[in-house]
Amino acid sequence: MSFKAKLVGDIPGAFAQAFKFHADENEEPFSNEEVDDPPEGTVAIKLSKRTKMNIRAKWAHSLIVKVFGQTVGFHFLHSRIMQLWKPAGRLDYIDLENDFYLCKFRLVEDFEKVLKGGPWFISEHYLTIHAWEPYFKPNVVACSKVAIWVCLPRLPIELYEMEVLKEIGRAIGPVLRVDANTAVGTRGRYARLCV
Repeated sequence: MSFKAKLVGDIPGAFAQAFKFHADENEEPFSNEEVDDPPEGTVAIKLSKRTKMNIRAKWAHSLIVKVFGQTVGFHFLHSRIMQLWKPAGRLDYIDLENDFYLCKFRLVEDFEKVLKGGPWFISEHYLTIHAWEPYFKPNVVACSKVAIWVCLPRLPIELYEMEVLKEIGRAIGPVLRVDANTAVGTRGRYARLCV
């Protein structure tokens, strides 16, 4: 059994809640009301809610990725991602501006495996991932949420209880996983949590 396989399974709903996946499909970030007259030389196009749902549906199992702290080329990153993730189905890879890339999975299982299987590193640099979102603009976005592993050294052994570790982790951010060795208390030098 691999190290990742030994990790405690999902904390139900943790990823969905932390990254706001499965947002209410009826939720609309912009109003369908009439817009003011656009500036001269531009045009405003109003799309129906149905049209928006249809054009967004094909991106539901897509991830936006960026190598944190390093600029990498399209072909290099694509090759490394394919080696790292080993998707069972097709993975379409699209170059966006500002060093962001869009990975569109054909299989939901591949999407969930990558999303929950990290953290991921490319050439010793952290690969930030988050679910595709409508109106994503790479030139103005700032990464505000990243799943990371934290190490808590010299934690007293009586605190190695799942609920206590989750409570400690919540002080940092939403707890996504607890290392299996940490959860059962077989390693007492440090606790590892994914937040």
